[in-house]
Amino acid sequence: MLSIVMKNLSNISKYTVTELNKSIKNIIEGTIGLVNVTGEISQLKKHSSGHIYFTLKDEESVISSICWRSTVPLLENQITEGASVQIKGRVTTYSPQSKYQLIVEQVEYIGEGAILKILEERKKKLLKEGLFNQDYKKTIPQFPQVVGIITSETGAVLKDIIHRVEDRFPSKLILFPAKVQGEKCVEEICKGISFFNNLSTQENKEKVDVIILARGGGSLEDLMSFNDEILVRAIFKSRIPIVSAVGHETDITLCDFVADLRSPTPTAAAEMIFPDRKEILARINEKFLQMNKTFLKNFDEKNKSLDYIFSRLPKFDIILNKYFQHLDLFGQKIDGLLNQTFLEKKMRYLDVVKKLNSDSFLNTVKVLRNNLLLSHKNLFKELQGFIEKKKMNFNSKKKELSLISHRKTLKRGFALVKTKDKIVSDATKISNEEELEIEFFKNKINVRKI
Repeated sequence: MLSIVMKNLSNISKYTVTELNKSIKNIIEGTIGLVNVTGEISQLKKHSSGHIYFTLKDEESVISSICWRSTVPLLENQITEGASVQIKGRVTTYSPQSKYQLIVEQVEYIGEGAILKILEERKKKLLKEGLFNQDYKKTIPQFPQVVGIITSETGAVLKDIIHRVEDRFPSKLILFPAKVQGEKCVEEICKGISFFNNLSTQENKEKVDVIILARGGGSLEDLMSFNDEILVRAIFKSRIPIVSAVGHETDITLCDFVADLRSPTPTAAAEMIFPDRKEILARINEKFLQMNKTFLKNFDEKNKSLDYIFSRLPKFDIILNKYFQHLDLFGQKIDGLLNQTFLEKKMRYLDVVKKLNSDSFLNTVKVLRNNLLLSHKNLFKELQGFIEKKKMNFNSKKKELSLISHRKTLKRGFALVKTKDKIVSDATKISNEEELEIEFFKNKINVRKI
């Protein structure tokens, strides 16, 4: 009996601890392989090595899980404490401690409630850091010349944007094709943001004025890439203003909060960025009409002021005629004075000649005659000086009048409009078919109001 027992014991496999653990490891990895495991993330720890350790649990059990450093950049935002997830991974063992564990390769959220909870916590974190602060928002140019677009090159979104831009305000569009859902979505969009920012710093390259990040609507899971923390930070760091045009009007992502402008739809983004050229032309025409109206009003006011000035000025013809009359009268008085003086002297001379009629007085007469001629000459000289003085005074007055002459005003480009008997200062008082005379600085023309 004892020999039988010893024989059975000799048939049992023999292992060292290490050999047994390796054997178990081979069996588990070879049998179970790749699996999908559903549970809740707990006891989350980020190690200094870059790996992430956590426990995946349900109501009855737990399993240790590891996300290697090489995988962390792709999954870090999905691995959140308390999140309900489905993990795709491989079961393996850790021989030194005889533990089995799950190596994480992919993480997907389960249920919108869990996703929204995680997004709310992420939003609070980014808000606290100031990424959504309005002070950091960049101004969208009023008339962008070059616009960068990051979206799928095969979707309807791109066609809608192009059509809307061509209809409103044709500008140059540069497309950076990128995935807008799934793996590498965040990576490609971040590359697009970096591409446009670098393009604007290169010599001989066109500067991009604004970037449109666009995709159509979708479920919460479809839009999760636009809630990615890495993408949010890339948008925040962009030197070029970014417009978030993701989903439909009711779809809100974290990109909407950090972007410089949020558009409810991609089509609306084109309408918000690009002005309507028809509206611009209408506004320009309106401003032109206002300017023209203001100009005509000011011109009319200035014209009335000029008419008022003309009306206050003395009549030049009357003033000149008055001076001429004074001059004629003065000349007549001088002529009369000369004649009277000459006659008096002549009579006195004849009287002396008649009374004395002797040779003794001939010399005296000659002397008197010479004195008379000298007196006449001196008087004439004095009269010439008087006339010159009056003439200079007259020229001075004439010069003063010329300074305020309406001819000066006509020389500056104005015109004087007259009817047969008066100056026209109000165009509304001119009758149809009435003949008018327009006086310019040079020449006059006759016209008739039609």
